[in-house]
Amino acid sequence: MILSFPPTGNEHDCRSPKLPGAGIACLSFGFLCETAEETSVVGSKGRLKIETPCHCPTKVSIQLKTHGRGHVGEELVFEYPLPADTEEIKAAGGFEYPNSAGIVYEAAAAARCIAAGKRETQQYTWRETLLNLKLVEEIRYKLGVKSEYC
Repeated sequence: MILSFPPTGNEHDCRSPKLPGAGIACLSFGFLCETAEETSVVGSKGRLKIETPCHCPTKVSIQLKTHGRGHVGEELVFEYPLPADTEEIKAAGGFEYPNSAGIVYEAAAAARCIAAGKRETQQYTWRETLLNLKLVEEIRYKLGVKSEYC
């Protein structure tokens, strides 16, 4: 089987932007194969790992470093189980992508806010939404990602 995508220029990429201070990031993505889809943040005091699939994880782990290279101390693991699929979801064929059931939490929160006449949730405010959009926009700009849509 051969897969093809329209020529958007965003099918795959790998970049290593320098961050403020002494930091550097190694970013890669691709749509032509299934990748591990994990996110790791490594610092001088340890490592944070957002487990696969990182766009909707159910597990995050933190490894605290002890003195010396390669010495790992305490590991903290946080798990966030997904709700079970409802009969309606099962009857509709389920979700296309892994862990999409997590979207149920977001939809339920949005429905509660709308019913209460609110315009935002306490868990994720408009201000946070706009800050994250600006961050994504800045990352795209620095990486040189161009799109006719944004």
